[in-house]
Amino acid sequence: MNYSLRVTVNVVMILLLSFSLNVSEYQWEAVEVSAVSTEASHSNFETIVWLSDTQYYAERYPHIFQHQINWIIQNRKVWNIRYVIHTGDIVNNASKKIQWLRASHMFKQLEKQQIPYGVLAGNHDLVKGKSYEKFAFYFGERRFIHQPYYQASYQNNRGHYDVMEIGNQPFIFLYMGWDIAEKEIEWMNHVLAEHQDKVAVLAFHKYLHKSKRRTFEGKRIFNEVVKKNENVRVVLSGHYDDSEHIVTEIDDDKDGSPDRSVYEILADYQGAPEGGQGFLRLLHYYPESDLIYVRTYSPYLDQYYYYSPFKYPGKDEFWIDLSK
Repeated sequence: MNYSLRVTVNVVMILLLSFSLNVSEYQWEAVEVSAVSTEASHSNFETIVWLSDTQYYAERYPHIFQHQINWIIQNRKVWNIRYVIHTGDIVNNASKKIQWLRASHMFKQLEKQQIPYGVLAGNHDLVKGKSYEKFAFYFGERRFIHQPYYQASYQNNRGHYDVMEIGNQPFIFLYMGWDIAEKEIEWMNHVLAEHQDKVAVLAFHKYLHKSKRRTFEGKRIFNEVVKKNENVRVVLSGHYDDSEHIVTEIDDDKDGSPDRSVYEILADYQGAPEGGQGFLRLLHYYPESDLIYVRTYSPYLDQYYYYSPFKYPGKDEFWIDLSK
Protein backbone atom coordinates (compact mmCIF):
# COMPACT_ATOMS: atom_id res chain seq x y z
CA MET A 1 0.00 0.00 0.00
CA ASN A 2 1.23 3.51 -0.83
CA TYR A 3 2.56 5.23 2.32
CA SER A 4 0.37 8.33 2.04
CA LEU A 5 -2.70 6.18 1.44
CA ARG A 6 -1.87 4.01 4.47
CA VAL A 7 -1.53 7.12 6.66
CA THR A 8 -4.90 8.36 5.41
CA VAL A 9 -6.50 5.00 6.18
CA ASN A 10 -5.01 5.07 9.68
CA VAL A 11 -6.32 8.55 10.41
CA VAL A 12 -9.82 7.77 9.12
CA MET A 13 -10.01 4.53 11.14
CA ILE A 14 -8.85 6.26 14.31
CA LEU A 15 -11.44 9.02 13.90
CA LEU A 16 -14.27 6.57 13.21
CA LEU A 17 -13.37 4.34 16.14
CA SER A 18 -12.93 7.32 18.45
CA PHE A 19 -16.42 8.57 17.62
CA SER A 20 -17.88 5.09 18.15
CA LEU A 21 -16.40 4.88 21.65
CA ASN A 22 -18.00 8.14 22.87
CA VAL A 23 -15.00 8.88 25.08
CA SER A 24 -15.31 11.85 27.41
CA GLU A 25 -12.00 13.48 28.43
CA TYR A 26 -13.45 14.26 31.83
CA GLN A 27 -15.04 10.92 32.60
CA TRP A 28 -13.18 8.28 30.60
CA GLU A 29 -13.74 5.70 33.34
CA ALA A 30 -17.43 5.58 32.48
CA VAL A 31 -16.97 4.72 28.81
CA GLU A 32 -19.72 2.37 27.72
CA VAL A 33 -20.07 0.26 24.62
CA SER A 34 -23.05 0.96 22.44
CA ALA A 35 -24.95 -2.11 21.28
CA VAL A 36 -24.24 -3.03 17.68
CA SER A 37 -27.45 -3.57 15.77
CA THR A 38 -26.13 -5.38 12.69
CA GLU A 39 -23.36 -7.81 11.90
CA ALA A 40 -22.40 -5.71 8.89
CA SER A 41 -21.27 -2.88 11.17
CA HIS A 42 -17.93 -4.59 11.69
CA SER A 43 -17.69 -6.59 8.51
CA ASN A 44 -14.45 -4.87 7.48
CA PHE A 45 -12.38 -6.44 10.26
CA GLU A 46 -11.98 -9.79 12.01
CA THR A 47 -11.19 -10.03 15.70
CA ILE A 48 -8.76 -11.97 17.87
CA VAL A 49 -9.49 -11.88 21.62
CA TRP A 50 -6.50 -12.01 23.97
CA LEU A 51 -6.86 -13.14 27.61
CA SER A 52 -4.01 -13.24 30.11
CA ASP A 53 -3.45 -13.91 33.81
CA THR A 54 -7.00 -14.97 34.67
CA GLN A 55 -5.62 -16.56 37.83
CA TYR A 56 -7.67 -14.56 40.32
CA TYR A 57 -10.86 -15.13 38.33
CA ALA A 58 -10.32 -18.88 38.61
CA GLU A 59 -9.55 -18.51 42.30
CA ARG A 60 -11.98 -15.89 43.62
CA TYR A 61 -13.97 -14.20 40.86
CA PRO A 62 -15.33 -16.85 38.48
CA HIS A 63 -18.29 -14.61 37.66
CA ILE A 64 -15.88 -12.14 36.01
CA PHE A 65 -14.30 -14.96 34.01
CA GLN A 66 -17.82 -15.96 32.95
CA HIS A 67 -18.54 -12.39 31.83
CA GLN A 68 -15.55 -12.58 29.51
CA ILE A 69 -16.58 -15.91 28.04
CA ASN A 70 -20.22 -14.87 27.67
CA TRP A 71 -19.19 -11.72 25.83
CA ILE A 72 -16.98 -13.66 23.42
CA ILE A 73 -19.79 -16.09 22.61
CA GLN A 74 -22.53 -13.48 22.38
CA ASN A 75 -20.45 -11.15 20.21
CA ARG A 76 -18.84 -13.74 17.99
CA LYS A 77 -20.81 -12.72 14.91
CA VAL A 78 -21.15 -9.05 15.74
CA TRP A 79 -17.39 -8.55 16.11
CA ASN A 80 -16.30 -11.31 13.72
CA ILE A 81 -14.39 -13.07 16.51
CA ARG A 82 -12.23 -15.73 14.91
CA TYR A 83 -9.80 -16.81 17.60
CA VAL A 84 -8.98 -16.52 21.33
CA ILE A 85 -5.48 -16.43 22.85
CA HIS A 86 -4.51 -17.00 26.49
CA THR A 87 -0.93 -16.20 27.57
CA GLY A 88 -0.79 -18.09 30.84
CA ASP A 89 -1.55 -18.13 34.55
CA ILE A 90 -4.91 -19.65 33.84
CA VAL A 91 -5.22 -20.48 37.55
CA ASN A 92 -3.57 -19.05 40.64
CA ASN A 93 -2.74 -22.25 42.54
CA ALA A 94 -2.08 -25.30 40.38
CA SER A 95 -2.64 -27.62 43.34
CA LYS A 96 -6.28 -26.50 43.76
CA LYS A 97 -8.64 -28.69 41.74
CA ILE A 98 -11.53 -26.25 41.95
CA GLN A 99 -9.56 -23.60 40.08
CA TRP A 100 -8.80 -25.99 37.22
CA LEU A 101 -12.42 -27.12 37.08
CA ARG A 102 -13.61 -23.52 36.83
CA ALA A 103 -11.10 -22.65 34.12
CA SER A 104 -11.80 -25.85 32.21
CA HIS A 105 -15.52 -25.12 32.29
CA MET A 106 -14.94 -21.63 30.88
CA PHE A 107 -13.05 -22.90 27.86
CA LYS A 108 -15.41 -25.82 27.39
CA GLN A 109 -18.05 -23.24 26.55
CA LEU A 110 -15.89 -21.94 23.71
CA GLU A 111 -15.45 -25.48 22.46
CA LYS A 112 -19.20 -26.05 22.41
CA GLN A 113 -19.57 -22.96 20.25
CA GLN A 114 -16.66 -24.10 18.05
CA ILE A 115 -14.63 -20.98 18.80
CA PRO A 116 -10.93 -21.74 18.26
CA TYR A 117 -8.57 -20.92 21.12
CA GLY A 118 -5.07 -21.61 22.38
CA VAL A 119 -3.55 -21.62 25.87
CA LEU A 120 -0.16 -21.94 27.50
CA ALA A 121 1.09 -22.49 31.05
CA GLY A 122 2.32 -19.65 33.21
CA ASN A 123 4.31 -20.14 36.41
CA HIS A 124 1.10 -20.33 38.48
CA ASP A 125 -0.14 -23.17 36.28
CA LEU A 126 2.74 -25.41 37.37
CA VAL A 127 2.60 -27.35 40.63
CA LYS A 128 5.27 -25.79 42.89
CA GLY A 129 6.39 -23.80 39.87
CA LYS A 130 7.88 -26.89 38.20
CA SER A 131 5.45 -29.65 37.28
CA TYR A 132 3.23 -29.52 34.19
CA GLU A 133 1.15 -32.44 35.50
CA LYS A 134 -2.07 -30.55 36.26
CA PHE A 135 -1.85 -28.34 33.19
CA ALA A 136 -1.37 -31.40 31.00
CA PHE A 137 -4.33 -33.16 32.62
CA TYR A 138 -6.76 -30.28 32.01
CA PHE A 139 -5.25 -28.61 28.92
CA GLY A 140 -3.03 -31.27 27.40
CA GLU A 141 -2.86 -32.38 23.80
CA ARG A 142 -5.86 -34.72 24.04
CA ARG A 143 -8.16 -31.74 24.61
CA PHE A 144 -7.21 -30.13 21.30
CA ILE A 145 -5.95 -32.90 19.03
CA HIS A 146 -9.22 -33.23 17.07
CA GLN A 147 -9.58 -29.48 16.44
CA PRO A 148 -8.87 -28.60 12.77
CA TYR A 149 -6.82 -25.51 13.68
CA TYR A 150 -4.58 -27.37 16.16
CA GLN A 151 -1.50 -28.58 14.30
CA ALA A 152 1.14 -30.06 16.61
CA SER A 153 2.09 -30.33 20.26
CA TYR A 154 5.40 -30.15 22.09
CA GLN A 155 5.55 -32.29 25.26
CA ASN A 156 1.79 -32.69 25.74
CA ASN A 157 0.90 -29.09 24.97
CA ARG A 158 3.72 -27.47 26.90
CA GLY A 159 4.07 -25.85 23.50
CA HIS A 160 1.92 -26.03 20.40
CA TYR A 161 0.90 -24.12 17.32
CA ASP A 162 -2.39 -23.32 15.63
CA VAL A 163 -2.95 -22.30 12.02
CA MET A 164 -5.82 -20.02 11.09
CA GLU A 165 -6.78 -18.02 8.02
CA ILE A 166 -8.01 -14.62 9.20
CA GLY A 167 -9.08 -12.07 6.63
CA ASN A 168 -7.67 -14.30 3.86
CA GLN A 169 -4.27 -14.06 5.55
CA PRO A 170 -2.73 -17.29 6.89
CA PHE A 171 -1.56 -16.91 10.49
CA ILE A 172 0.44 -19.25 12.69
CA PHE A 173 -0.03 -18.84 16.45
CA LEU A 174 2.92 -20.42 18.24
CA TYR A 175 2.75 -21.01 22.00
CA MET A 176 5.41 -22.01 24.51
CA GLY A 177 4.83 -22.27 28.26
CA TRP A 178 6.92 -21.47 31.29
CA ASP A 179 10.66 -22.24 31.49
CA ILE A 180 11.95 -21.98 27.94
CA ALA A 181 15.37 -23.48 27.23
CA GLU A 182 17.39 -24.77 24.28
CA LYS A 183 15.10 -27.64 23.28
CA GLU A 184 12.02 -25.43 23.31
CA ILE A 185 13.82 -22.85 21.14
CA GLU A 186 14.88 -25.55 18.69
CA TRP A 187 11.30 -26.78 18.38
CA MET A 188 9.96 -23.27 17.78
CA ASN A 189 12.55 -22.55 15.10
CA HIS A 190 11.73 -25.82 13.38
CA VAL A 191 8.01 -25.01 13.30
CA LEU A 192 8.52 -21.44 12.08
CA ALA A 193 10.88 -22.58 9.34
CA GLU A 194 8.16 -24.90 8.04
CA HIS A 195 5.58 -22.09 7.96
CA GLN A 196 7.46 -19.18 6.44
CA ASP A 197 4.42 -18.31 4.32
CA LYS A 198 2.33 -17.41 7.37
CA VAL A 199 2.32 -14.34 9.62
CA ALA A 200 3.64 -15.60 12.95
CA VAL A 201 2.23 -14.51 16.29
CA LEU A 202 4.26 -15.84 19.24
CA ALA A 203 2.70 -16.27 22.69
CA PHE A 204 4.65 -16.61 25.94
CA HIS A 205 3.92 -15.97 29.58
CA LYS A 206 7.04 -13.94 30.45
CA TYR A 207 8.80 -11.98 27.72
CA LEU A 208 8.42 -8.20 28.02
CA HIS A 209 8.94 -6.46 31.38
CA LYS A 210 6.91 -3.50 32.60
CA SER A 211 10.08 -1.43 32.10
CA LYS A 212 9.50 -1.94 28.33
CA ARG A 213 12.63 -4.06 28.22
CA ARG A 214 12.81 -7.74 27.47
CA THR A 215 13.35 -10.12 30.36
CA PHE A 216 16.45 -12.34 30.41
CA GLU A 217 14.36 -15.09 28.84
CA GLY A 218 12.81 -12.59 26.45
CA LYS A 219 16.23 -11.47 25.20
CA ARG A 220 17.14 -15.04 24.38
CA ILE A 221 13.86 -15.66 22.56
CA PHE A 222 14.27 -12.43 20.62
CA ASN A 223 17.83 -13.19 19.53
CA GLU A 224 17.38 -16.90 18.83
CA VAL A 225 13.80 -17.06 17.52
CA VAL A 226 12.33 -13.67 16.59
CA LYS A 227 15.36 -12.34 14.71
CA LYS A 228 15.97 -15.64 12.92
CA ASN A 229 12.46 -16.04 11.50
CA GLU A 230 11.33 -13.36 9.07
CA ASN A 231 7.65 -14.23 9.44
CA VAL A 232 7.51 -13.29 13.15
CA ARG A 233 5.59 -10.02 13.45
CA VAL A 234 3.93 -10.07 16.90
CA VAL A 235 5.03 -11.34 20.33
CA LEU A 236 2.47 -11.47 23.18
CA SER A 237 3.12 -11.94 26.90
CA GLY A 238 1.66 -11.39 30.37
CA HIS A 239 3.04 -12.15 33.87
CA TYR A 240 3.68 -8.53 34.88
CA ASP A 241 0.63 -6.45 35.80
CA ASP A 242 1.00 -3.65 33.29
CA SER A 243 0.37 -2.72 29.67
CA GLU A 244 3.39 -1.95 27.51
CA HIS A 245 4.63 -2.48 23.99
CA ILE A 246 7.69 -1.81 21.89
CA VAL A 247 8.20 -1.85 18.15
CA THR A 248 11.52 -3.26 16.93
CA GLU A 249 12.71 -2.85 13.36
CA ILE A 250 14.77 -5.75 12.00
CA ASP A 251 17.09 -5.67 9.01
CA ASP A 252 16.76 -9.24 7.75
CA ASP A 253 18.92 -8.94 4.63
CA LYS A 254 21.60 -6.81 6.36
CA ASP A 255 21.48 -4.05 3.75
CA GLY A 256 21.18 -1.26 6.28
CA SER A 257 17.41 -0.77 5.93
CA PRO A 258 14.72 -2.39 8.12
CA ASP A 259 12.71 -5.14 6.46
CA ARG A 260 10.03 -5.70 9.09
CA SER A 261 8.64 -4.30 12.32
CA VAL A 262 8.04 -6.66 15.25
CA TYR A 263 5.46 -5.66 17.85
CA GLU A 264 6.36 -6.99 21.32
CA ILE A 265 3.43 -6.56 23.69
CA LEU A 266 2.76 -7.00 27.41
CA ALA A 267 -0.83 -7.04 28.72
CA ASP A 268 -1.83 -8.13 32.22
CA TYR A 269 -4.53 -6.45 34.32
CA GLN A 270 -4.45 -8.70 37.39
CA GLY A 271 -3.33 -5.75 39.55
CA ALA A 272 -6.69 -4.05 39.07
CA PRO A 273 -9.48 -4.53 41.63
CA GLU A 274 -11.22 -7.92 41.57
CA GLY A 275 -8.25 -9.56 39.89
CA GLY A 276 -8.39 -7.44 36.76
CA GLN A 277 -12.04 -6.33 36.44
CA GLY A 278 -12.42 -8.43 33.31
CA PHE A 279 -10.16 -6.37 31.04
CA LEU A 280 -9.02 -8.17 27.90
CA ARG A 281 -7.46 -7.24 24.61
CA LEU A 282 -9.22 -7.00 21.25
CA LEU A 283 -7.10 -7.27 18.11
CA HIS A 284 -9.11 -6.13 15.08
CA TYR A 285 -7.46 -7.18 11.83
CA TYR A 286 -8.23 -5.11 8.71
CA PRO A 287 -7.16 -7.29 5.76
CA GLU A 288 -7.47 -4.57 3.12
CA SER A 289 -4.86 -2.38 4.82
CA ASP A 290 -3.00 -5.17 6.68
CA LEU A 291 -3.48 -3.31 9.96
CA ILE A 292 -4.41 -4.54 13.42
CA TYR A 293 -6.13 -2.16 15.81
CA VAL A 294 -5.36 -3.17 19.39
CA ARG A 295 -7.60 -1.97 22.21
CA THR A 296 -8.65 -2.87 25.73
CA TYR A 297 -12.15 -3.67 26.94
CA SER A 298 -13.87 -5.10 30.02
CA PRO A 299 -17.10 -7.05 29.37
CA TYR A 300 -17.61 -7.10 33.14
CA LEU A 301 -17.65 -3.29 33.43
CA ASP A 302 -18.77 -2.68 29.83
CA GLN A 303 -15.88 -0.22 29.62
CA TYR A 304 -13.04 0.53 27.23
CA TYR A 305 -9.64 1.50 28.63
CA TYR A 306 -8.15 0.58 31.98
CA TYR A 307 -5.51 3.29 31.71
CA SER A 308 -6.77 6.76 30.83
CA PRO A 309 -6.20 7.38 27.11
CA PHE A 310 -5.59 11.04 27.92
CA LYS A 311 -3.06 10.50 30.68
CA TYR A 312 -1.48 7.41 29.09
CA PRO A 313 -1.99 7.68 25.31
CA GLY A 314 -1.06 4.53 23.44
CA LYS A 315 -0.98 2.35 26.55
CA ASP A 316 -4.31 0.61 26.00
CA GLU A 317 -4.78 1.16 22.26
CA PHE A 318 -2.44 1.29 19.28
CA TRP A 319 -1.97 0.03 15.73
CA ILE A 320 0.04 -2.87 14.37
CA ASP A 321 1.09 -2.38 10.75
CA LEU A 322 1.78 -5.73 9.08
CA SER A 323 2.34 -4.10 5.69
CA LYS A 324 5.88 -3.06 6.55
